[in-house]
Amino acid sequence: MKICIYCHNRIPKEALICPMCGSDVSDSDAIQQDEFYQSTLFEDNTENFVDLTEDEETAEAASRADKQAFTFNEAINKFIRYMRFLWKKMKDPAETRKSRRESHNLYGYFTFVLSALLSAGLVTRIAVALANQYDLLSQISLLPNVTFRVEAVVWFMKSLLLFLAFYYLYPLLAYLIKTFFLHRRHAFHNWMTQYAGMNAFSLLLLGTAFVISLIAPILMAVPVLLLFLVHLSSYLVTFIASLYQTINETKRDTLYLCLGGISAHLLLLMTIAYVLFLKM
Repeated sequence: MKICIYCHNRIPKEALICPMCGSDVSDSDAIQQDEFYQSTLFEDNTENFVDLTEDEETAEAASRADKQAFTFNEAINKFIRYMRFLWKKMKDPAETRKSRRESHNLYGYFTFVLSALLSAGLVTRIAVALANQYDLLSQISLLPNVTFRVEAVVWFMKSLLLFLAFYYLYPLLAYLIKTFFLHRRHAFHNWMTQYAGMNAFSLLLLGTAFVISLIAPILMAVPVLLLFLVHLSSYLVTFIASLYQTINETKRDTLYLCLGGISAHLLLLMTIAYVLFLKM
């Protein structure tokens, strides 16, 4: 046995790569060790040291590597479980409380980020295509020669921030209204997952619109924008439905709560859009 000079762990004598830290010890002056391993510099008493066999050390190193490694199969399994969640939500958006808690509480956040990425990509693709098409037509027709500069990366990042605000604000406002005005308690992470799950079918529409925009952004611009508007409208419908389905034992009118939430969402979104696209 020998000790790796980099991580100071005991490794097999014939090892060329340290199984603990991954360093190359083939040409190093690794210390040969046969009696015991001193784990720290302050342990001078060697009577209580236990010598591990080579098989035990190999098994321990393999177990440690398995716990730290994020394998491809694990990623595939996580993706399959997420797709099953979306499929179940498409078939039955309003599930029972027991079924809701079986879902991972991060699915909602992941769905909102995925929706924001697809939305930003779709809008950027169409904006760049329209700008290029207008520049081309202005050179061969009587259209005014106005140059539209649409930087794809900058436009995508700004759109991404805007759509992240759009997707997160609706469930957040619904949660605040339920908690402080209707006095109904919800687990925040589970509520976000449930809200995203109720829009699983609209995510499918968004994905379809995004793929079409990549293929024919000009020719299919109108159908793409219609699908995109239907997708965005589903979040508004879900917001209203979530408040009307909540038991209201207060004297507050649910209609006014819906109007107040929608107005707050619109005001915040317009403020963010103004800062992103007009001030920056």
